[in-house]
Amino acid sequence: MPYSHPERTSLLLPSLAPALFIWAREHLIHYLTGDPWEFTTGQRRFLMLWYAVDLDTGRWLYRRGVRRGSKGTGKDPFQAAWLNCELLGPTQVADIDGNRVIGKAHAMPLVQVGANSEAQAKKVLRIANAMWPQEIKSEYGIDTGDTRTQLDNGGRFEVLTSSEASAEGDPATAAAANESHHMKANNGGHALFGVMRRNIGKSPRDLQGRLLEFTNGHEEGADSIAERSFKAWQLQVGGKTVGKQDILYDSIEAMPGTDIYDEDSRKAGLAAAYSDAPWADLERLEDEVMDPDLSVSEALRFYFNLIAENEESWIEPRKFDALADPEKVVADGEAVTLFLDCSKTSDATAFMGCRVSDGHVFTVGIWKRPPGKRGETWTVPRDEVDTAFRDAMSRYKVLWAGIDPSPATEDTSEANYWLPLIDKLHQDFGKKLLLWATPGARMSKGTGGGIGHSVKFDMRLSQPGGSERNRIFVGMAEQTQQDIDSTTETSKAFTHDGDSTLVLHAHHARNYPTQWGTSLGKPNRKSPLLVDAAVAMVGARLGRQIVLNSGKWSERVKTKARAVVYR
Repeated sequence: MPYSHPERTSLLLPSLAPALFIWAREHLIHYLTGDPWEFTTGQRRFLMLWYAVDLDTGRWLYRRGVRRGSKGTGKDPFQAAWLNCELLGPTQVADIDGNRVIGKAHAMPLVQVGANSEAQAKKVLRIANAMWPQEIKSEYGIDTGDTRTQLDNGGRFEVLTSSEASAEGDPATAAAANESHHMKANNGGHALFGVMRRNIGKSPRDLQGRLLEFTNGHEEGADSIAERSFKAWQLQVGGKTVGKQDILYDSIEAMPGTDIYDEDSRKAGLAAAYSDAPWADLERLEDEVMDPDLSVSEALRFYFNLIAENEESWIEPRKFDALADPEKVVADGEAVTLFLDCSKTSDATAFMGCRVSDGHVFTVGIWKRPPGKRGETWTVPRDEVDTAFRDAMSRYKVLWAGIDPSPATEDTSEANYWLPLIDKLHQDFGKKLLLWATPGARMSKGTGGGIGHSVKFDMRLSQPGGSERNRIFVGMAEQTQQDIDSTTETSKAFTHDGDSTLVLHAHHARNYPTQWGTSLGKPNRKSPLLVDAAVAMVGARLGRQIVLNSGKWSERVKTKARAVVYR
């Protein structure tokens, strides 16, 4: 019996799942073999969490969830078995006896499966119908159908598709979004998912209806529901959301950095991605991966369950994720470089740092427009940014700091929104910085010229020295891209703090061709996908490179670092 070991059982959260494992074995059969249904180890582990209960409130710990897996790992059968459990099994909390959760069946269940196409949704229902033995169908009055299965008591299991204008309906007790990586705005997927969430959201207190997505690895930047849910989960685990952490995200995938053209890496990646699918033919899957008609992006998404970057992505998302090391702490007094990428309203203002000793990147602060009506009149709070900058100057040994002011102007004049603050920081900290962001006339030609500025790193080409600043920034963008691409399990050119906004912005970034090489930018000027934290990360790393190349700082002399002011 699964989960029967006393020591392991003591570690489990109170859950309805164990009773469901028994119920499913007694009431469902495998749709192909006719044997009693058994969940896999990974599926049982997921269900233990999905049906975990807060003993004080009787509420589920998770409000919605995502189950991500490679093609052929049994997502459709698992989805069908779960929905059948929700249709007739003891999936509603009836009572709590100490640490034991007692379940009961819903009196009139409404189970829904939604997909972009009718064929996708009907496939799940067809598998679910094939799981009912004839004696169970007779006992419970199950009338199976092509688009709807009904019970004698009025309960039903129905198919929803994006073409159904009448999809809005009664409160659902359980809903599955099938292949949510295909659910996009241009094919009606966003609208359908919105209907499903509303149908679940109006579920009364005693029903506690929930929505579960089933997906492959999504394509970055496609704005699918799967991508949105992944980012919502990232924000949640990064502590960037208000309220409960109640999104359950489960993914069995290949290791970051899997190389499909390296035999050992390819085999290991497939073994990992299909570790919970003992029926998988890994040799056949390997042949599919190497089929010349299949792109690398598709192979990574569908067979290795990795989030594949868009062809124009600046970096490979999973490799960037592998660089996260949130356990590293930048201590007070350590030598760092800083970069502040400024905006006013629509884009974010991002303030990143880089430790000089090892190149570790950390987040100082990020300000972005809040959603909804609160964001309509919002502007970046300059006083908060000013305070954050001054705190960083006080806390760390800052050797170089750059601020890109952006072209934003005041609401009532053409004056730059940021320059007064930047000039005041220059006046207060110019003598404390080892190197200036915009050196003066004593520096070599082409690096700024004229009057220097200790912190302004203005990348507008209309500004003196703007071309040279863009050139060296693009060089660091390309170097950062190469450093991320070379990441392996044992070799990392640099690390970062894993801040969820930084991760999202790095994932959003696209290759941006310039006359100096490939930089990074938004997918397009009007895109809501922000990249400012990634830009500021590159700027902070550039500052470190400037410091190291200057010869004015080393581990041996860092405590004797003195201000170098160019006039």
